Amino acid sequence: MILDSDEIIPPRFIRRMLDYFASDQSIGIVQATHVATRNVTRFQQKFSLGVDSHWPVYQSVKNRYGFLSLLGHGAMVSKQAFDAAGGFPLMVAEDLCFSLAVREHGYTTVFAPDVTCQEEFPVDYLAFRKRHSKWTQGNMEFIRKNTRPIMTSRQLHWYEKLDIVLFTYALPLTAVFSVFVVINVVVLPMMHASFQFPLWMLIPTVAFLVAPMVNDVVFHWARMAHTKLLSYSGGSMMLYGSMYFTSLRSSLKSMFGNSVFLVTPKDSTAISFREALRSTRSELIFAGVLAVISLVFTRSVFPVFLLVLPAMVAPYLMVRHQPTRAELHERQRGKVLQAA
Repeated sequence: MILDSDEIIPPRFIRRMLDYFASDQSIGIVQATHVATRNVTRFQQKFSLGVDSHWPVYQSVKNRYGFLSLLGHGAMVSKQAFDAAGGFPLMVAEDLCFSLAVREHGYTTVFAPDVTCQEEFPVDYLAFRKRHSKWTQGNMEFIRKNTRPIMTSRQLHWYEKLDIVLFTYALPLTAVFSVFVVINVVVLPMMHASFQFPLWMLIPTVAFLVAPMVNDVVFHWARMAHTKLLSYSGGSMMLYGSMYFTSLRSSLKSMFGNSVFLVTPKDSTAISFREALRSTRSELIFAGVLAVISLVFTRSVFPVFLLVLPAMVAPYLMVRHQPTRAELHERQRGKVLQAA
């Protein structure tokens, strides 16, 4: 059994997971579904909606048409598959790497949508940012070490290879996108190339910002008030958009150095706006420098507007959704009750 420290498993969890193994001897990993619970802080209450839609939809599709992997918690692994893969590798994305090794030895990973575990969403902005950095570093390390074996694998189907590339390259591609920004905002203007940025050129960027929200919108459309859904979608776009610098820094760090396994903090404290500014100074400096460069070379912030705006909003996101004293007290009370 693979469980996180904040995991809550349902009754008869082991028996229900064993039913899957009994149905097919080639199954090496069974991954349960999850819902977000114990959402005490405002940050959790605002953004944990994505958890409830991600698992039943995204993982179900990957289970049938892609490469399903162990997601690090709420799962069970057979001893045969574990021994065949040689255990968990010493890598940041150890769950993904282990799943690939298991698949290469002829075992599969299946999704158990009827076995629902409970997990906690990151408690605040800083915890979310640290988790995002870990995911980016893990994906970059996975890409460096496994791209060739994946492409030459005879065990993986073509659609499994495509799925692996699509979901692992998503976060590290920030570094590649940065090259595109430099070319258009710096290199071409220095060459005195005559060009303009029509409004329609923002459509691809907006589409990529909106794309991760489509799953949430479709899932929650008939389940919640549309005004709340709109607020969540707009906030999520700003939240994930503000992670651009974190993705870039983490990608470069992993590309030219060693990836680091960062533990997502489980506790939070109330902070002032000044402390929020200090905690997000890297994002703010990045946004300011990017805006100045764009102004100098293109005489407009328009080309980088969708990168600058979310970064500038980061301190607000941190303060607006920080936990109150009452929420922190309730969270601590819940931990005491669980321990008892």
